[in-house]
Amino acid sequence: MEDGVYVLIKKGDPELVQKRQFLRQDEYTIGRRGSQLAPDIAFSSPYVSRRHAVIRKIGNRYAISDLDSKHGTEVNGQSVRQAPQPLFHGDLISLAKGVVELVFFAEGSELDVTREFSFPLVQSMVSTVSTTGLVINLERREIRLDGARIHLTGKDMDLLMLLYQRANQAVSYEEIMVSIWPERMIYTDNNVPDVGRAEINALVYRLRKRLGKYGEKVTTIPRFGYMWED
Repeated sequence: MEDGVYVLIKKGDPELVQKRQFLRQDEYTIGRRGSQLAPDIAFSSPYVSRRHAVIRKIGNRYAISDLDSKHGTEVNGQSVRQAPQPLFHGDLISLAKGVVELVFFAEGSELDVTREFSFPLVQSMVSTVSTTGLVINLERREIRLDGARIHLTGKDMDLLMLLYQRANQAVSYEEIMVSIWPERMIYTDNNVPDVGRAEINALVYRLRKRLGKYGEKVTTIPRFGYMWED
């Protein structure tokens, strides 16, 4: 299972960007490299503390804790304290107010659990138990449109998860490539999967079609990528 669990360095030292750190140990410290200290995942920015954060394996899941860093740690924009914060597939980890960014991946494992969202797409007179709207249960990989269940499998669901968990944030073509097609990663200078824009566009078209009238929430960001608009 651990071979499918890793963090992707999205932002940080230029030579590390788009590199993957597989999580095969029970604990990984993240911090600033120094002559007497060598964190497991090390960066050079002076805004990153020597011992900034730690990712630990707890049971069959992973969690991150801040190590009383000066400039803080966030997961999906929410501040992390010393208490362990569970990590889910696609979570964005930010150190020192975005100086360093990592994306947590748990491909095909039991780690991607218990994350449920629902959109309040209901008319004002509909009761609280109404089935109107779009409801997404990522634990069950289940989507309901106005009460009717639809099935998304494979990369359709992966794309929905990525965009939905990053709602109202533009997601680049490159991040979509890395997140949806990690098995096609080739180690070139760009270190991105061998996936073309046409293939991404086709996947987006298929997802929009499956979501029906809610497909319009997947908006195009010209010359950049896509965004789930809440």
